[in-house]
Amino acid sequence: MGKRAVAIAYAYVIAMAIKYTDELKKSDIFNNLNFTGLIAQLEALKARIPDDKQPREARLAFGKRLQKTLLNAFNLNQEMVNLSEAEAKALGDYLYANHLIIQCKQAAVRVSSQTWEAIEALMLLVPDS
Repeated sequence: MGKRAVAIAYAYVIAMAIKYTDELKKSDIFNNLNFTGLIAQLEALKARIPDDKQPREARLAFGKRLQKTLLNAFNLNQEMVNLSEAEAKALGDYLYANHLIIQCKQAAVRVSSQTWEAIEALMLLVPDS
């Protein structure tokens, strides 16, 4: 990847992180995260994306700083997000299934709010192994 492509990739990643952080804030799923602070940190990073003339080490350090910012905001560490291929697939499947259920909820008009609350509560449970 060329030096310019790296800067564009960082800009895109930060823009998507800001967009999804804002959407998470609106979803009211997380109640103990400082979304406003995270968005401000991401905006500050966006203003400091390494340009084409920066050495590779500076671009790598920037990527690590971005990663650390996101991990810290969600109270995570590197070990918690270092998934095996099987774990990553299982997480993707889980998130996809939940996304489909949310789409069903949005489309359903005859299901009571109590029924959806029960479904949502079950969605977040870890199945017994």
